[in-house]
Amino acid sequence: MTDTPWLSGKKFRLAGCLLAGVSVASASVIDRAQAHADLSSLIRTLPVAAAVGLAAGCLYYLALRYVLPRLERRQADELWSGLNWFNLCALSLWLAILPLPAAYIDFGIGFVFSGGCARLASSVYVVFGASLSNRKRFANTFVMLALTIMLVITVVKASLALSLGLVGALSIIRFRTAIKEPEELAFLFFTVAIGLGFGAGRFGITLTAFWAICVGFVLFRRIQSAKHMENAFLVTMYGPGRDFLPSMTRFLEEHGLSYEFTRLETGDAANHVSFLVEIDSAGTLAALNDHFQERYPEANMTMVQARSLI
Repeated sequence: MTDTPWLSGKKFRLAGCLLAGVSVASASVIDRAQAHADLSSLIRTLPVAAAVGLAAGCLYYLALRYVLPRLERRQADELWSGLNWFNLCALSLWLAILPLPAAYIDFGIGFVFSGGCARLASSVYVVFGASLSNRKRFANTFVMLALTIMLVITVVKASLALSLGLVGALSIIRFRTAIKEPEELAFLFFTVAIGLGFGAGRFGITLTAFWAICVGFVLFRRIQSAKHMENAFLVTMYGPGRDFLPSMTRFLEEHGLSYEFTRLETGDAANHVSFLVEIDSAGTLAALNDHFQERYPEANMTMVQARSLI
């Protein structure tokens, strides 16, 4: 989930926030004027709405500049990428001024916002999720899933016959890939809900619930202070050594490595100890291996990347 450099630049971030603010404020005024067929009111209020939108966009950008740098650089860039795509979606609100049937306008706005919300949800999941599997690879499916659900709901919502046909068509599909962690299932349901809401034309409720869930999840994770292990390795030691646990714990703490103790087995002939360790470089792997070989030449150690096990 890599965005082009121009999409991640500071100028583009500011422009995206300003466009989002102006689009929301101006499109709401235009839509209200069209509903009441009041062109004179539109001419008076549109410049004011544009100015209010610019001010709101500036505040939006400054708020994000204050909050996001408190995260790590890599995490902040990922969230900015998701927010940039969401901000671009606000431009779809200008579809309301086109002389098209309302069904096409609603579909266009819902389709674009489904993709934008799913893209932002994927960034939130990648940065704040606690799953040990490859979160970026899993989150790449969110946008396509949301758009597909939105399209299906748009097609079948006006026809009972199509709805029944959809049930029959989906009954032949078998999903054999198991969901390994509850958090993955929760975000899949969240993505499906985004597609359902926009497909049903409930834009306001869906956007409000989307932001409430995202902000609530972020706050919950920040309060929990969960450990994020992007490069987790399962380190297993087996052999006659009797001080595996204190020796390896001391080594990991001395090198500032994040770890979780997972398993301990003791016996007369051998002991078995396992850790889940965050290792970012090959040098750290080599140092850990050298330490173990020096202290326990008769024992065995295996190091396996955790995401390959899930």
